[in-house]
Amino acid sequence: MDNATLIYFAELVGVSVFSITGALAAQGKRMDILGVVVLAIVTSLGGGTIRDITLNAYPIGWVVNNTYLWTAIISAVSAFLICRYFLYPRRTMLVLDAAGLALFAVLGAEKAMSLGMGPIIVIMMACITGCAGGMIRDILTREIPLILHREGELYATCAILGAVFYVVFFGLIEERVLAIASMLIIFITRLAAIFGDLCLPEFIVAGHKLESPEEARDR
Repeated sequence: MDNATLIYFAELVGVSVFSITGALAAQGKRMDILGVVVLAIVTSLGGGTIRDITLNAYPIGWVVNNTYLWTAIISAVSAFLICRYFLYPRRTMLVLDAAGLALFAVLGAEKAMSLGMGPIIVIMMACITGCAGGMIRDILTREIPLILHREGELYATCAILGAVFYVVFFGLIEERVLAIASMLIIFITRLAAIFGDLCLPEFIVAGHKLESPEEARDR
């Protein structure tokens, strides 16, 4: 299998995974099947669309190749039907989201690199591709995006770490091995953040005590 074919199938897997996380995020939001499908589509295709528009990389992939769109729709409908009859662990969505983040961030870095972008743009496009769809999903479901609150602070950071590794070792490591290694760095770091409660330092002004959410509500 050549590299282009591998990237294509990786994109389809990423679309499917993010589509499922979009469908799962609809739990408890009283959405019908159309709402679930729309949420899944913007989650799975939103980041890549914003990346391509930013890079002026036309035509947009899912517009030319409807397989991406159909993959998102079929994955969403499947999740909608399965979840009506089977319970899934609470953190299933977070683990699937971590897998989608790893796939999409590296694919975004590869796309920017193939267009001859500089290192900082490659890293930014990796973050946009991996994080933007999830942010849209969370906003549409009236949740604070994972990337913005304390529990999710190692969300974008994970994408940055993997993208930096990709940029630094590009041309030094065989391209397929480099992509897999970068994905593993993002996925493992994100899992560590989920299950090990790893996070970045919070912004605290000297002399001020940081209130907990409960204290803020009681005040």
